[in-house]
Amino acid sequence: MNVLGKLAFSQIRQKKLRTAMAVLAIIFSSSLLTCVINFAASGNRMLVNFLGEDYGMYGGAYALLLFVPALILGVLIAVMSVIVISNVFRMSANERVSEFGTLKCVGATGKQIYKTMLYEGFILCIAAIPVGVMLGYLFSFLGIRMANGYMDELNVLTRAMMMSVTFELFFVFSPAALLASVVISAGTVFFSVMLPAKKAMKMPALECIKSGAVENRETGCRRTKGRIDGKRRIEYQLARKNTAYSDKKMRSAVTAFSFSIILFITMSGLKEIADGVMEYISRDYGYNVVADYTSNYDRRINPVTGRPEYYYVRTIDGELAEKITGELEAYGDTEIYGMGQDYFTYSVFLGKDAITTEMKEALAYLDAGGKSGEKEPRYELSVEIIVIDEKHYKEICGQAGAEYGAAILVNDYKYNDHGTERHIPALSESTESLQLEKADGSKKNVRIGAVLAGEDVPEELDYPNVRPVRLIVPDAEVRGYNWMASPKDEEGYMTYARAVLEKYFPQNGREYGEAGYVSRVFGAQDFAKIMNISIVLSFFFLYAFVFLLGLIGMINVMSTEMFQVKMRAREFAVLKSIGMTSETIQRMLNLESILSAGKALATGLPAGVIIVLLMKYCAQRILPFPFQMPWGTIIGVILLSFVLMWGTVRISLYTLKNQNLIETIRM
Repeated sequence: MNVLGKLAFSQIRQKKLRTAMAVLAIIFSSSLLTCVINFAASGNRMLVNFLGEDYGMYGGAYALLLFVPALILGVLIAVMSVIVISNVFRMSANERVSEFGTLKCVGATGKQIYKTMLYEGFILCIAAIPVGVMLGYLFSFLGIRMANGYMDELNVLTRAMMMSVTFELFFVFSPAALLASVVISAGTVFFSVMLPAKKAMKMPALECIKSGAVENRETGCRRTKGRIDGKRRIEYQLARKNTAYSDKKMRSAVTAFSFSIILFITMSGLKEIADGVMEYISRDYGYNVVADYTSNYDRRINPVTGRPEYYYVRTIDGELAEKITGELEAYGDTEIYGMGQDYFTYSVFLGKDAITTEMKEALAYLDAGGKSGEKEPRYELSVEIIVIDEKHYKEICGQAGAEYGAAILVNDYKYNDHGTERHIPALSESTESLQLEKADGSKKNVRIGAVLAGEDVPEELDYPNVRPVRLIVPDAEVRGYNWMASPKDEEGYMTYARAVLEKYFPQNGREYGEAGYVSRVFGAQDFAKIMNISIVLSFFFLYAFVFLLGLIGMINVMSTEMFQVKMRAREFAVLKSIGMTSETIQRMLNLESILSAGKALATGLPAGVIIVLLMKYCAQRILPFPFQMPWGTIIGVILLSFVLMWGTVRISLYTLKNQNLIETIRM
């Protein structure tokens, strides 16, 4: 080892607290980077097993979903690591500025000073990165095992709903991933060291010695603007002035701490959004089991009219659906609610007097205004055709006062108004008939026998995705059909229902795309369970990364605060020599910690809340789900910030408890 290496090694041995902080930061950084890279490799293996080497038809989309989050997390980890590690070396350089000046006076060049600090970074990398990489692999191994525990239940549910689908993460040891982890971790450390090292290299020898002397004098007697007010408690005035004086030195620590606050609040807000979405889509209609049939379709442009039209592979009509309903009801006298929909076949063109004022406002809000080309603007509204089993169709006819066989208008349209679900009547009360038009231009007239609106609409028809014009008809060919039930023997009924659907819609093990249709039998809450498991999995990993990133930020704050307290040992000794008690100094530092935490909160809290509100705004443009600001997390972050700063100050002061006043002042 050359002279510069020995000098770097001696500094590492002498500054044990600073070394420990740097090693911890590097270990956390490299372990997190290794985790992210290994999870990306494991996710890639799962997608390759599931979709093939190129991820299939939507390979680009799947690649983005896998690698973009990994890239974002990697960048966040690298940025936080640079802030923390660079701050540690910056404090080390400030502490040794006089030493650098002395070395330059005896012949050391700026490059040698630069290399000395790089040697320190290299030695710390050798000690910390292997530990961090091993910890990263351990975290990813444990995380994958935990994820697969959830995926076992997820696979049971998805097989029931999507035929043969299996999700499983594999622990992958990839030499390329290992090399990437080591290179990125080492690069992060060296980049962090280079920033303060270049500054130390460029400072002239005289300026180094002068700066060190000034720093030592100012730690004992700081020059502050303004006078001390004798009528106010001196410790509070000194705390405020000291906080203002050390603003530049604490800036990187406060920035890292603010970043941690933003991460915690953002993650909590994202969890609230996910819970709101789950609450909105997981509606309970009072049925336990759903059997359904759905046809595949092809979307084309009609060559004559130029309008989009949909071709269904195999539709289902009311007669066949009623036959299946009868067979399902035969199992233990189970009551069935059967219902089918077709969203794409028909549209209606209406004048301004045929639709309500609320609907016009909704169309303007949704940017679906009147169609031009005619003297009077006309509105094109899509039509939803609804077919219901005979028993419940008769009940609805009786409720609406319509003759059996009549078309019933469900005059209840709902839309998303800035995150709030609005229910409005779409058509005027005087509507007696509608002319339905297909994409090819063919038309048919439907006479309206009755209208259902508001509270008269059955609960089963209050599902999220609806069209402006909704018609219940006695019979029609539709794309899909659902049979909802609450059997006493759920497992037996599900087996029986699968056999019934397989008889009428044989798939013979073919997938949805191959057969052109799919029939399924599943628990009514299975989809919600799948979503919940996915959310739990996602947030488990995200919270783990956010926690560790926040921990890196906390280490940075603690190391900076402890360094500042240590550097002010002479100042405290001077204050004690002129009569200030230890309790007064403690109160002064407590207030300083509150002010420092307040600075981080003043930036982190508003930024975190703004990010949460932006995410809420974007998400509620898609779904009108309920949302509540994560006040519990915000309050917890505020308390944790003050406790962390206060605790760090207490620990730092304890190390100076037995200092000799005279010897400390003479330093």
